[in-house]
Amino acid sequence: MARPKGKRGRKQTTKKRKFFAGKTNKKDKKHIKQFGEIHPADEESAPKTKYKKVKDEPLTSSLQELSSSSDEEEEEVNPYQVLMSTMSKNKSLKDKELSSEDEMSGGETSEDESKTDTVKELEEKRETESEEEGIEESTFQKEKKNIKTHEKTSTQDDIQSDISVEETEEDETGISTDSEEESEEEQATEQNVPNRKSDPFNIHMRDLDEETVKLLEEGKGNNKEEIQLPELGHCVFSWHACIPKSIPEPHKANLYELHVKQKLCEHLKEINPRFTHDLSGDLTPLQKELFSFINDYKDVYYPCRTHINGEAVRLVYCLHVLNHVLKTRSHVIAHNSKIKSKKEESMDEYRDQGLTRPKVLILVPFRDSALRIVNMFIKLLMPKEETFVSNKKRFQSEYSQDDEDIRKGKKPEDYEALFAGNIDDHFRIGMGVARKSLKLYTDFYSSDIIIASPLGLRTLIGSEGDSDRDYDFLSSIEVLIMDQSDVFLMQNWDHVLHIMSHIHLQPQDPHGVDFSRVRMWTLNGWSRFYRQTLVFSSTSTPELNSLVNKYCHNYAGQLMVSPSIGRGVICQIITQLPQVFHRIDCDSHSQLADARFNFFIKKVLPHHQDPVMSQTLIFLPSYFDYVRLRNHFKKEEVDSMCLCE
Repeated sequence: MARPKGKRGRKQTTKKRKFFAGKTNKKDKKHIKQFGEIHPADEESAPKTKYKKVKDEPLTSSLQELSSSSDEEEEEVNPYQVLMSTMSKNKSLKDKELSSEDEMSGGETSEDESKTDTVKELEEKRETESEEEGIEESTFQKEKKNIKTHEKTSTQDDIQSDISVEETEEDETGISTDSEEESEEEQATEQNVPNRKSDPFNIHMRDLDEETVKLLEEGKGNNKEEIQLPELGHCVFSWHACIPKSIPEPHKANLYELHVKQKLCEHLKEINPRFTHDLSGDLTPLQKELFSFINDYKDVYYPCRTHINGEAVRLVYCLHVLNHVLKTRSHVIAHNSKIKSKKEESMDEYRDQGLTRPKVLILVPFRDSALRIVNMFIKLLMPKEETFVSNKKRFQSEYSQDDEDIRKGKKPEDYEALFAGNIDDHFRIGMGVARKSLKLYTDFYSSDIIIASPLGLRTLIGSEGDSDRDYDFLSSIEVLIMDQSDVFLMQNWDHVLHIMSHIHLQPQDPHGVDFSRVRMWTLNGWSRFYRQTLVFSSTSTPELNSLVNKYCHNYAGQLMVSPSIGRGVICQIITQLPQVFHRIDCDSHSQLADARFNFFIKKVLPHHQDPVMSQTLIFLPSYFDYVRLRNHFKKEEVDSMCLCE
């Protein structure tokens, strides 16, 4: 509440002012100028006041108010007073009063008169604000603090953005580079590689003439030759008559002579002993024979995979995948540098890409298999944990299994090896590969490698009529790997056939592709003749043989390993086991499912519904037949228990 302006009030104000001014001597003035506050010993004599809380306002507005104040306020607030307000938080207004008194006590008559009026106004404000709360922090100080915090945060953001730019920079082609010097290094590496023309990668990616492609499309003139290898055993190698036969010699060349990236060769020697128990670090004879054909871009069908050699086989195709992706990346980066430097109009010699970025598709049955593959990629790229892996913790948590199986040790070794870890069969993940980094969970159209299960990919591809189906990312697959293919037969084989029928189809959208960089054989629709297919299984089945013969058209040739034939054990069974085969008459293939189901319901099932035949196992290889029979049992109320994949 303001004090009325009378003689009495004016006299009291003058007395207070004189008393307070008397305490401010030259020593106090000097101390205030140096430290911005009065000496602690003199604080008790200074009047203690309470001030009202000031609302937070922007710094610019507070400065504008100070500069645009009236003439009377200019006498009260001066630059020295503003400077003193920034020196302290809780005593800013006190410093303002003291500094104004220091300046106004100069000794001249005119200054004394203005000093009296100024102190009077200050005392009136002090009385008015005595009932309010004290100031926590001045507006100027808050704004200054906010600006410093903002500058610090923005500086940290800039530093982080600069680091991320230095680590991975993406050019127009979508290839991420670790640094600006990497393009020069890749270009120099490409020039220094000995016998670059003999590199299997460059040989396989060459353009075929139209006459050769016509012969390949006709499918005539295929030649076959039986060969015997020390480790793989009896094999059948097939090639087309229009393509010269080339069978690699596995024991006459090392990895460097096979044009494998040098850093992959060095890292392989460190990690290979963990899977092969060979302390030398070199490839085992089995790995050499497999890799010699795989590195030569032949199709390979290997039905002799076991739980013992499974990890050694996995390491071989992981090495080939990284070598293929890194070579493709080196070509793209080197061509980008040449295009920027030369700026030529002709782009035919720089065609090095497909319609979409994904180059490698790996199909595995379980999440644990995908986990093992990614861990091998990390160790091959940089075994000393120097590789930057994005989303690694998320991947480890989603694809690993914390709880151990309590049944461990109670099942055969092959069973425990197959069902170890996370056995979820619905997953898919994209990966981007750089020189010193590995990006997980990337978008498929920004990925180099896709690892998925047949079910996980089938749900994304969808069926005809689905509005959100997508399969364009399969249009430019160059390497297809199917590991543990025998497990696919126990899951749903139809998913695998559905995926195979959607590979190398024409994309529905361009997805930002630069058509001037797309290979001509990709634009011509010849990608299926360049795709390499690797199939690994523990058994040889008609379904797998049919898939290899129907969907594998690699012009480089095909190697089919024949499984070793062992002695039968049926003669060792003591209990008599009758085997009965039934012949079903059917007019057409389209009616086969109905004829088989009706024959089973009417002829076979009635003999097994007798109480004597209560312990009966019915195995159905087709999931559709299983659903049909399950529904029939529910309808007829047949006492049974059903198990599917």
